[in-house]
Amino acid sequence: MSRTAKREKPPISKRAMILIFASILIIVLVFQLFMPSFGQNHQIRFESTGHGVSYSFDASPSFHSNNTSNFHFVTRDGVRYYSSGGDLRWSNTFSLNRPVMVARGDYVAVGEESGGRSVYVFNTSGSIMRLYFEYPIQGFSVNESGFLSVILQYSNGHGIRVFHQGYQDGNSPLFSLSFRNEGLFYPVMAEVCQNGVYLALAIVDANIRFGTTVQFRYIGTRGADIGAGVDRGLFASETFPQDLVTSMRFMGGNRLVVATTEQIVSYQLTPRAYAISIIQEMWSMPLNNMLSHIAFYDNSHFAYITGPRHLGAENSLHVGTVRIINAANAQVTGEFHIGRRATHLYMGHGSVIVGADRNFHAVAFDGTHLWEHNSLFDTREIQFLGGTGTVIIAGANRAEIHERRRMRIAEGFDEFE
Repeated sequence: MSRTAKREKPPISKRAMILIFASILIIVLVFQLFMPSFGQNHQIRFESTGHGVSYSFDASPSFHSNNTSNFHFVTRDGVRYYSSGGDLRWSNTFSLNRPVMVARGDYVAVGEESGGRSVYVFNTSGSIMRLYFEYPIQGFSVNESGFLSVILQYSNGHGIRVFHQGYQDGNSPLFSLSFRNEGLFYPVMAEVCQNGVYLALAIVDANIRFGTTVQFRYIGTRGADIGAGVDRGLFASETFPQDLVTSMRFMGGNRLVVATTEQIVSYQLTPRAYAISIIQEMWSMPLNNMLSHIAFYDNSHFAYITGPRHLGAENSLHVGTVRIINAANAQVTGEFHIGRRATHLYMGHGSVIVGADRNFHAVAFDGTHLWEHNSLFDTREIQFLGGTGTVIIAGANRAEIHERRRMRIAEGFDEFE
């Protein structure tokens, strides 16, 4: 039998190689000359979608979105709930001179600056509580489960009230505590944990030198079983001598983060079946700078921005340093330097927005810089809507929704962003 010989491919000639190289070169030149959409004539920037809300200059507007494209919009006349497409989902009216909004998760609580006597609570479906008090309100907070904490100012003391819509329709307090004739002891902050078991209460002692005690109390039926009077529900406390608490937040798993003028501390509260819960300090982070801003994200992270350094402090950070912290272990996951005094801080979608006047930066939790935006007007608020590429930007009398888009820049046009 005959065997067929294997035929080898002839090598590419030098002339063919030159022709191939010339063709590639021509394609590259044509691409650069006639495809400017991928060159310097195009830029990704924020553009208005045309959707937004208007308000009067003195309306005291505020906004909240819980990692969605929908948002609560609060003014002195009431609250409205919008989609990012500009659709009004529902509205509710009230009348407050200077409304203050606090928000957590899907819940929004609205009251008046210190001295008001009413608080309104809403979720994404509408109104759930309307509370009116005989005494002026000194402060209030709401958590992601809808527990509302209110501090009242008596003529000779203070009162603490905790409400929830699931307890007697929210009209009666789940927990009530009064401080009468307590001298120079002032409750300044109250926070309820996610499952409604614990209340953390910050009390300033101004008798000799300013200091703060954080009390840990049971609320609900367990709170009624322990202590009486001013000790009702009290099972532990932590004292910060010559130190003022500036912020508190319960995170996941009954962990409380306490920020003071000198440090940030985390406590773990562990329940026991037939005994008092255990409180344990998990970590402590000293501060060599004043805190300019602090914000929290869900149950996992928080971020802070540094102000001026403490007098005589070593190893202080530059003013305008943003640090993103894992709340479970106090590890710094990301850092960014805005380089000057900050005016805005917002957390959402696994990222932060930090601003200094009209200049804004978005930074992921790992420190990756996502974008920079320079506003052409003074900005009240800026927040993510539905993702890091969509924001709502609030000016003097209008807030508009903007999206990052690839835009053609005319030759000779000086793009501000």
